[in-house]
Amino acid sequence: MSNKRVLVSTIAARSGGVPVMISFAVETLRSLGFEPVIAYYEPYSLSPKLSVPTFALGRRRPSATRAEPMFDCETHAMGAWLPEFEFTTYGLTPQWRALIDSCAHHVAVSGNVLAARPLVLAGKKPLAWIATDWHGDRAERVRSYGVGRRLLDAIVVDPLTSRLERELLRSVVPLALSEHTARQIARLSGQANVSVCPTPIDTERFVPNEGLVQPGTVLFSGRLDDPRKNVGLLVDAVAKLHQKGQAVNAVLVGGSPTQLATHNIRSRGLEQCFEIVPYLRKDELAARLQMADVFVLPSHQEGLCIAALEAMASGAPVVTTRCGGPEEFVLPGKTGLVVDFSVDQLADAIATIVFDRALRARMASSARELVVTRYAYPQARALLLRALGSAIPEPR
Repeated sequence: MSNKRVLVSTIAARSGGVPVMISFAVETLRSLGFEPVIAYYEPYSLSPKLSVPTFALGRRRPSATRAEPMFDCETHAMGAWLPEFEFTTYGLTPQWRALIDSCAHHVAVSGNVLAARPLVLAGKKPLAWIATDWHGDRAERVRSYGVGRRLLDAIVVDPLTSRLERELLRSVVPLALSEHTARQIARLSGQANVSVCPTPIDTERFVPNEGLVQPGTVLFSGRLDDPRKNVGLLVDAVAKLHQKGQAVNAVLVGGSPTQLATHNIRSRGLEQCFEIVPYLRKDELAARLQMADVFVLPSHQEGLCIAALEAMASGAPVVTTRCGGPEEFVLPGKTGLVVDFSVDQLADAIATIVFDRALRARMASSARELVVTRYAYPQARALLLRALGSAIPEPR
């Protein structure tokens, strides 16, 4: 076993905020001379042969496989017992045990703390850098479940996983993605003074260019088919503005929206007002953000929201719902506006910024300044180095 190998337990994510967290953690570990190794539970829907559902009990055991490298790291996809239940997916299988034993140090980097479970079961006390609490991470997904699955969730999965989350949070060194998440961790675990480390924003890539701003252009960037992003609220707000004769155009970046959002756009005859854009490379997104007059975040819940910070770094004020993490950097009247989950409030906030060019200019400047001051690479790197230093000794 090399004393430089660090196991990073995470989730099977290739898009969204968690891969950005993993990338930053890997980069920072390498800068310290460590060798990061990544492992994650592979969803049963993607690799059914790795896991053992109820109907296969007694016929096989969980297995694991070397996966496509993430961030040029040795990467392992792990199976589980009973993948139907979320609290079982990170059990300590022999494959997890062997991988844990092959590494001298251990951290978890994930949406919630469940990815730290195999490390804790193996007797470790890992640093766990997490974006949100378990309920916040999945509440909107649960609403989309069928009746049978919702019943199973209410009777079995929710109570058992909630208890497991509290136990895990007391067994790790928690590191929150935002002040909002830190408060949630403190509430669940009883710990005070939970440290915070946001993901850094590339303030050299995401820069303002006032000459490219397109007045009246509203932009959203995120997983358009994720119910947590609540894109339908933005569609309704744009429709409301058009009803008032306040014409704006919306650019939705991030795949394909839900069928309901698409139907609402078409049924209102707003196809010409919406541009649907697939996922973009960072340089392409940076160019799009320079054109945005305002960035709108209609989400139900966010641990932090990297996309909104990238927009602010690009000089776009942000209108956000009261969804958690963004409320610590969207400062009403300074860097943007914060609204309830109300179509009228969201529409009015967009109009306030778009049709008051002096206000928009002041907000754009303040938004950029705040990101450079609090969320650029040097600040985030210092925070992560401090957290790693308290949990992992330097390699010999």
